[in-house]
Amino acid sequence: MDMKYRSLARLFHADRTNDSYNNHELLARQRLEAESTFRTGVITPLGELFSATPRETTMIVERILLAERRVSRLWNQIPGVMRWDWIRRSISEELFATNEMEGVRSTRKETVRAVEAAEKSLREGDESKARFSEFAKLYLNLTDQDSSLPAEIADIRAIYDKVALDEIEEQYRPDGDLFRKDDVEVLGPHGLPIHNGVKGEGTISALLTDMIHLAESASIPRLQAVIMSHFLFEYVHPFYDGNGRTGRYLLALYLNHDLTMPTVLSLSRTIAENKNAYYKAFTEAEDKLNCGELTFFVNMMLGFIQKAQDELIDELGDKVDRLVKGGDICKRIAEEHGLSANAFELLYSVMQEELFDSAKYISLDDAAYHLKLSKQSARKYVGELLDAGLVIRTGTRPMKVQASEQLKASLVL
Repeated sequence: MDMKYRSLARLFHADRTNDSYNNHELLARQRLEAESTFRTGVITPLGELFSATPRETTMIVERILLAERRVSRLWNQIPGVMRWDWIRRSISEELFATNEMEGVRSTRKETVRAVEAAEKSLREGDESKARFSEFAKLYLNLTDQDSSLPAEIADIRAIYDKVALDEIEEQYRPDGDLFRKDDVEVLGPHGLPIHNGVKGEGTISALLTDMIHLAESASIPRLQAVIMSHFLFEYVHPFYDGNGRTGRYLLALYLNHDLTMPTVLSLSRTIAENKNAYYKAFTEAEDKLNCGELTFFVNMMLGFIQKAQDELIDELGDKVDRLVKGGDICKRIAEEHGLSANAFELLYSVMQEELFDSAKYISLDDAAYHLKLSKQSARKYVGELLDAGLVIRTGTRPMKVQASEQLKASLVL
């Protein structure tokens, strides 16, 4: 017996009886009013938005929760310095991936510079002029688990200004009090309209207020509530341009309160790699025959989260394995050269930089920070590694060192 859960639209098209319209109306009402349905109370031209809880949803949520435990265990095995390298690189990739999806021209060098500038701005309090740096700063703020969520619609506009405004042509910037005041039509790849945003700034504001309340609903499971709020934002389409980037940042912001940061920072890349399925899910959810049901959209997004986790577990597992082996090699080298404990700690840091494709060097400032010493004291231990031929000097002002060919040969795992 086929028990697969099907969309209302598919069931309608499969109904060959003379009473298909009444059957469809009855089934739609039954789904909306079922005990296992989570109703949002948000009324749109599609109907009241809701999500059912078929077996598929229950199973995938369980797999996500189990995978989060594995991600967390692996993440906790990675040293803090290496974590920051991974976070910086992931944010850079996040910016690049979401720009690619929205047709915003950028290079990986630009997004790397944006993250560096944003980090310096947050650390030193200076204003950064680097392209995308405000966008990068928002993602860096996700490292604070208590990063504030939008409390009112003005907060959404403030996020938009940082995420997208600098990249928006003058004629496509918001012209209402906060959002657009005119209609907007979204065109598909062949120039055909595939979506019309909600009409009128008053309606936009009301539905975005609903979105804020929905994302933090106490009566709907958090993952489903956040995903449905993501659909609502993109359905409303409050700006002429920049909705995709803003919507996906909001999704990351909300998910960051429930999932590990590595999972959150891996999601945009997964969406970008599956963007056709992502856009198709929006189109199917907006089919009026589905009467506002978002079950399949929710499941699709949950599937993306699980896919991101699976790839992340493989990546972090490989890093942990290489880290353990690299640590053993460093211990052996330290014993052979009679290195002090502090010189060994620096060698371990140099090994991480070399193995995990980050900055590839350690500055004197970095050495002092890792060892919790003054720069003058740290210089002594850098000198130990230089004298042993384990590192070479690559900079003088500031002083920088990286793995020597001798050390690189030893670290081949």
